[in-house]
Order: sequence, then C-alpha cells, then structure tokens
Amino acid sequence: MIIKTFLIYLLLLASALTVASESNREYYYTVNKIYGFKLSDSKIHEVFEYFGLTHPTFHEEKHELAEACIRNNDASLGLVLITGVIHDYETLYGYRLTSKPKEDCLVSEKITSENSGVIPLGSNGAKIVTTLGGPNTISSEEAAWKLKLTIPWDEPIVRSWKAGPEGKKYTQVQTISGEHHTVLISAKFTGDHLSEFEVIDYAESDFKIENVHDQKI
Repeated sequence: MIIKTFLIYLLLLASALTVASESNREYYYTVNKIYGFKLSDSKIHEVFEYFGLTHPTFHEEKHELAEACIRNNDASLGLVLITGVIHDYETLYGYRLTSKPKEDCLVSEKITSENSGVIPLGSNGAKIVTTLGGPNTISSEEAAWKLKLTIPWDEPIVRSWKAGPEGKKYTQVQTISGEHHTVLISAKFTGDHLSEFEVIDYAESDFKIENVHDQKI
C-alpha cells in the first residue's frame, strides 16, 4: 500500500509539469459533460428520460445541493446527479461517478463506462493530472481541484422590463454577457486507481443591470 501511495504522488507531480501552461477553461471543457449532458445547461428531467427513468422530486430547501443516484444492474458503477445551485433544482450542476453505489439507487442498463467521461473509473493518477493539471490539494487517497473561469457569450442576451412605482418610472435593462464558473473536482483512489470522481459546477451569469428613465414623476 505504501508503494502504491508513493507511486500516486510521483505520477501526479511528474504529470503536472507537462500541463502547467494549459488554462482552467480547457480543463473544464474536458469534464463538464457526462453521458453527453452538459453541466449548468442540461435539465435534470432530460437526463432521467435518457436513462429511461422517472424524474424524482427534489427537496425544496434553499442553499442546499440535492442528489439522485442511478446504478447499473450489478452495482459496480453508479452515477450521482447533483442539482440545487443558486436555488435551481431543475438543472444539472454536477455528477459523481462511484464504484460503490448505494443499493437503493435507481437502476438503468445505460449506466456503463462508455460515455461516462474522459476520466473513467479505474484511471491512474497520471491520466487524471494529464487531463486536469496539478491538483490544488492532495493526500494519500484523494486529490482535489478548484477551477475558476469566465466564459463569454458570442452574443449577449438583453432583457428589459418596466420598474418603479406602478411600473412607469423607468425601464430596467439586464444584459447577460457570459457565465462565471467555480468548479470543484474531487478524485478518490483505491490503491493507485480512481474509485470515485466528482465534479460540481457553481455557475452564475455574468450580467449587469441599468436603469433607463422613461419619464419624470
């Protein structure tokens, strides 16, 4: 076990030297999809429909993440879907791949290693760091990354509505020009192989609001 742990350290540190110049945005694009569904964009009900399952009802507690688990028939691979960022329980914001899913997870034959991302369970430390760069923190059994990035949109979205007393005082104009992302990634190992991989995307709109006065009151 000591030899395997030491090997993880060497692989992570050595691989980090080869990818230090790559950006957080490039790292993010490698892990922001699971089974073809994009984080902070795909709807939870679409994911469950893909797996042939009924969309569960998530709790309505604010400021808390909610999870739902799907596993394969022999419980050797599980996918945990995560939602609940910024009060939104309809959008997919994260996922966790695990080699030890809970027995009470929903079951689908579509839960296979295929399409489960570019870092499948069983990967070694070298592959993970080649894909994500050097981790922010590392221990004998876990490595963690924190990516911060902004993705501008090609065309900003502009929305406007009447505001003020009786909706007559001014027009409020909102311009959304992109997205800010804080992405937390965790990789857990059994020996020198990946046994659990989690990605959570705390995404928010990059916007500004201006008040345009229509008339004097």
